[in-house]
Amino acid sequence: MPDVIKKYLDQIKEFWGSLEKSQKTRLYITSGIVAVAIIISIVVLTKPNRIVLVSNTDQKQIGEMVTVLTDNGIWNEAQNNGTSIVIDSKNNNNAQVLLAQAGYPKDGMTFDDAISKIGITTTESDKKHIWKAQQVSDLETKIKLLDNIDNAAVTLATPESSIFIEEGQTQPRPTAYVMVEPNQKLTAAQVEGIVMLVSRSVENLDPKDITVADNNSNILNTNNSDDSISAVNSQEDLRRQRESELEQKVLDYFSVGQYDNFDTLRVVANAILDFDKDKSQIKSLTNPQGMDAGAVISSKSTEETIKNGTASGEPGVDTNPGTTNNPSYQVGTDGNSDYSNKSAETNLGYDEKLQNTEKAVGKLIPAESGLAISLWYGKKVTDDTKISDTFITDLKTAASMATGVPVKNISVNKMKMAQPEVVQIPLNDKIKQLIADYGFFALMLMLIIGLLIVGMPRRKKEQEEVLQPAMAGGGGPKFIVPDQEDPLPEIEMEERSEIKKQIDKFVKQKPDAVAQLLRNWLSDEWDG
Repeated sequence: MPDVIKKYLDQIKEFWGSLEKSQKTRLYITSGIVAVAIIISIVVLTKPNRIVLVSNTDQKQIGEMVTVLTDNGIWNEAQNNGTSIVIDSKNNNNAQVLLAQAGYPKDGMTFDDAISKIGITTTESDKKHIWKAQQVSDLETKIKLLDNIDNAAVTLATPESSIFIEEGQTQPRPTAYVMVEPNQKLTAAQVEGIVMLVSRSVENLDPKDITVADNNSNILNTNNSDDSISAVNSQEDLRRQRESELEQKVLDYFSVGQYDNFDTLRVVANAILDFDKDKSQIKSLTNPQGMDAGAVISSKSTEETIKNGTASGEPGVDTNPGTTNNPSYQVGTDGNSDYSNKSAETNLGYDEKLQNTEKAVGKLIPAESGLAISLWYGKKVTDDTKISDTFITDLKTAASMATGVPVKNISVNKMKMAQPEVVQIPLNDKIKQLIADYGFFALMLMLIIGLLIVGMPRRKKEQEEVLQPAMAGGGGPKFIVPDQEDPLPEIEMEERSEIKKQIDKFVKQKPDAVAQLLRNWLSDEWDG
């Protein structure tokens, strides 16, 4: 053993041997308190936040997944009769990656299972059913991996296509029914994500042919069956968004947070949006650039001339039968005539401009929108003397400039805060709340105070003994220690004197022998 270590060990043994029994007891108590404090601190500060990684799975797969996690050094624990696994939340991402790489969870039929079921004697019909079962199982596994889905079941109907289709008929389309068990309320976007996941995983499956329901038989994707409901929901969301924007603009005007005229304010907006659709088309014609008229595209002119034309003959062949009073046809004269006809046709081209205009949907109508602003006082600002009419007018003007809402549509009211109600909390509830909030810190403080108390050195009580030994004749020496007004000075010795150390050690180890030695010495002095 090296001399340095041996020297320190000897010093420790010497120190321990020089301690009194009470000092050793206090050292034991102090060490125990420190150890308890450290253990409690470690347990409280390093307490893991446990979450459920996998649930509702057969025990065989749970055992395999536990092996995978344990081999990779991830703490885990099987619960619920071996149907779920609990891990530390900080290891959630790594655990999911490891299980995914290992092909877990294997709910239903996996790809390897499907391949193993196909053999030489497997018919084409059986193969289709096997692949369909594997496809359904794969969809269920993907949906279950979503954080907000605890369980899922997929029913897939894929009708057989036929070549014998009559004229006017179409091939039947596949349909899907998805039942999910969510652990929280699903938004429309999350439901749409489930629909898209199933639609993109099945050939020729239209999103409109997918029905998503929860475990309480509530249809979640009603927007596919009724577009008007989806439109109304979108319009309402947009309206609320515009209201929030208007309210935030007014609040930003008072963003400093310290008000002298009032304590706080509340803003409520009523936004009116224009959702009417209006499309228009305008066609305009202009002269080509650099020309005063249209450009000639094509032209055509015709001219007809007849000179010395003969008179026409009598219409018909013979006269009409009957009497002499029968009507007759008018015929021309026997003279010659001239005829002339001229015509011209020109096609001109112009610059055409076709403009389609569509009005923006959801535009704010400021003239119909409104703002309600309430100014609260009564806590820091005790009265409403500083909320004058001039201040309210300036506030309306500023809010109108910030939001575009007319001043006449802005309402500002003064509201007084109610006095806080004094609630009498039972003593038991107060104690429970204090323990919950400050129990750990109080325990640590008590431990520290205990350490200080135990570690404080105790002063030895000096007892003044009056020695009065009894003599046979009633006489004899009497040892009376007189009262001293001034304390006697202690004998100064070198702090590190070996003799002093040996004397102190002897006094502590054998106080009775030292007392007897002093008595003998005093008796010798008296006899002399």
